[in-house]
Amino acid sequence: MQQSNELRLAVLDGDGIGPEITPATLKVLNAAAKRTGLVIRAKRALIGWKGYEKYQSTLPEATKKALDEHEGWIVGPTFAGEYPKDDPVRGHPNGFIRRHYKLFANVRPVQAWPQLDPLVPEVDITVLRENTEGFYPDRNLAWGYGEFKPRDDVALALRVITGEACDRFARYAFEYARAAGLDRICVVHKRTALPQTDGLFIGAFERLQNEYRRIAIELVRIDTFSSSFPRDARHYRLVATTNLFGDILSDQASGLAGGIGLAPSLNAGPEHAMAQAVHGTAPDIAGKGVANPSALILSTALLMRWFYQRTGRQACRDAAELMETSVRRTIESGDTTPDLGGAASTEDFTRAVMRMMAKP
Repeated sequence: MQQSNELRLAVLDGDGIGPEITPATLKVLNAAAKRTGLVIRAKRALIGWKGYEKYQSTLPEATKKALDEHEGWIVGPTFAGEYPKDDPVRGHPNGFIRRHYKLFANVRPVQAWPQLDPLVPEVDITVLRENTEGFYPDRNLAWGYGEFKPRDDVALALRVITGEACDRFARYAFEYARAAGLDRICVVHKRTALPQTDGLFIGAFERLQNEYRRIAIELVRIDTFSSSFPRDARHYRLVATTNLFGDILSDQASGLAGGIGLAPSLNAGPEHAMAQAVHGTAPDIAGKGVANPSALILSTALLMRWFYQRTGRQACRDAAELMETSVRRTIESGDTTPDLGGAASTEDFTRAVMRMMAKP
């Protein structure tokens, strides 16, 4: 029987630097859990190349079973499109996971880090991105692929927006704003050019306005946002938008804040949530022991906050705050990996973060 202070997580290393930063993240999580009264039970499973090499699938049945049996997952970076053509997942395993488990909300907080020499030091924004529909062709049809070439010189892309997905995403955004103590959501759209699909999206927020009277919605066209955000970053704290727009805007924000190397993300749904950093597999440094685990650690802190909102366990929130504070203080101390100008290895940095947890 699961204890009230126990969290059962599935942990998937991924590709490239994944087998280095994922175990490091688990060490930091366990250290935070020990200090806050949580007990972490981790189930390891395979994804990506190692899954294919052993089971001829980048998402083996044993991995799916582990995901089914655990509410929360920590997943390292995976390749995008480099897998064999006979892989039954047919594409990106993360895309399958997001669709199959209805992880409809992608949460991407972005803060400027002085160590990254940010272009806009005032950046402090969270981009909420609808994760299951939109223009991405691997997730907008029940069968097949949402791009077509009726002839060699003609290509068509299908954008899917449904009222059901918009409604659940809008409610999530309002609840996120309320939990974060924010009084405004910036809804980014292009209704002028996409009146039917973006009209559905905006309508979901407008229908919920009476339920969340203390939270205003501000409608901003994506082109207006893209030009005004670098000049007035303080104005924007919480953005909610569709899939493709959110993918682009969160990377824009990360670029202004200094890069995606420290950018966390959470993919959340009604029953499950997946912590996964924004950055990729970094094959150029894989296996060298110098990868920076900060983004995945911060993503796991977001997962702990998801558990707090879901269960009300204060220890989950305390663990999240301890992880976030310790990573930031460690980076501020200069005891960093080479990507931040330091000389620490992945293991050195991990130990430094855990030591920082012991300091008042």
